[in-house]
Amino acid sequence: MFDRHRLEQILNADYGYYSGPEPLCEVDDRFQPATADFIRSTLHPELAMLDVGCGSGATILSHADRLGSAVGIDTDADHVRLARRALSASGHTNVRFEQLGFEQATGPDWDDRFDLVICERGPIGYSAESVRVAIRLLKPEGALLVEMIGDLHHQEVAAAWGTRRRQPVNALDTVTVAFDRCDLDIRVAANLITRRFYPDVYEWLKFQCSIWAWSGRPLPEPDDPGLQRFVDRSADNTGRVVTTHHVVVVGGVKRCSK
Repeated sequence: MFDRHRLEQILNADYGYYSGPEPLCEVDDRFQPATADFIRSTLHPELAMLDVGCGSGATILSHADRLGSAVGIDTDADHVRLARRALSASGHTNVRFEQLGFEQATGPDWDDRFDLVICERGPIGYSAESVRVAIRLLKPEGALLVEMIGDLHHQEVAAAWGTRRRQPVNALDTVTVAFDRCDLDIRVAANLITRRFYPDVYEWLKFQCSIWAWSGRPLPEPDDPGLQRFVDRSADNTGRVVTTHHVVVVGGVKRCSK
């Protein structure tokens, strides 16, 4: 049985992708590297980096002391405000954040400017057209690294609410084909799968509500049968909830013009 009062408190809170009640969560990543590992391997003191869909700016700021300069762009004004606030608190002077769509990043300040372009769950990778825009921003032999949501991501939620759709091409193949069509020299193509552990369904629900709110999906009612189906599939005998976290990472290098 659920504690209806706790459910109502959680479901009635205000949520955004980077805001809302903070859930308790442990991540099991023993078997897979993180995207940060791939980024770290490319960094050097003169490197110029662009983060497309930078969100809160956390990725850039976590690497700012190991690169020359960095720019983060995002179309969401709230995300840019969060990133600028974090930048101010960090004290870094080699980073800036702008509200801008990456298709509008054009001209001498953008074209052929960057050694590394990254996009974590942003607009690049779903099509060859988006990859071509990113290539325009890269210097010769610059690297593009894209992280996208994988097909197994949060599969427990999809099973409980019946939202999983069959797709003829999986996420890793989608990005890899887009890179190949643009003649990028692919250096890494990987599925990264980890597990997340929440002490109970209430802590998981705090996290999931932020995802639903960000994607525009209405939050469930306290008596939604999907909640019980989710617990039946995802909770162990102690009540701890386990979910699947799946992303795909593809990285490639811009070939030099002959």
